Amino acid sequence: MNPAQFASRYTGARVMPFAPPMGHSAPGTCRSCGQPSGQCRCGCRECRKESKELLVEAAAQGRGTINLGPVMAAAFLKQGDTLGAGANAAPGTAKAFIGGGCCVHLSIEYAPVTPTAATIVIVVVHDSEGTTLAWMRQDPAGGHYQVKENIVTTKPGATVTLLVSNATARLRWCEIFSC
Repeated sequence: MNPAQFASRYTGARVMPFAPPMGHSAPGTCRSCGQPSGQCRCGCRECRKESKELLVEAAAQGRGTINLGPVMAAAFLKQGDTLGAGANAAPGTAKAFIGGGCCVHLSIEYAPVTPTAATIVIVVVHDSEGTTLAWMRQDPAGGHYQVKENIVTTKPGATVTLLVSNATARLRWCEIFSC
């Protein structure tokens, strides 16, 4: 390619790598950079990202059970165990509301409280349209710290419940909203 052949076309104007669209911006896009709100790169106050987390720790003493409801209990019993059995830690649970203005991707990190017992982690998401999504992981004794990314994708307005047995777990997500 010969640079001299393009010399007559050069206008001297700077080209913006993320130029905003001409005219009005589409709904759900940043008015500054033109990208979808979830992919805004200009860092403007208009498309603010805020990280959220939900931490649950299973108690180190005692035993207990968690009421999962009929659907999750049936799925769990297919695994051939009952929640809390075989672990020296009482189960833990926590609930949170997911907000923002764009889709949300949940990621989780967890570690066993007692390394010689099985670890169970369950994430249940109920969205505003009545859909329920669940993610479950059961690790045998001898497990270690784990990170699982993008386990569930949901919309703002959902509620998430985190249940653990013999584990400390942190559920993370980012909410994108306009100020």
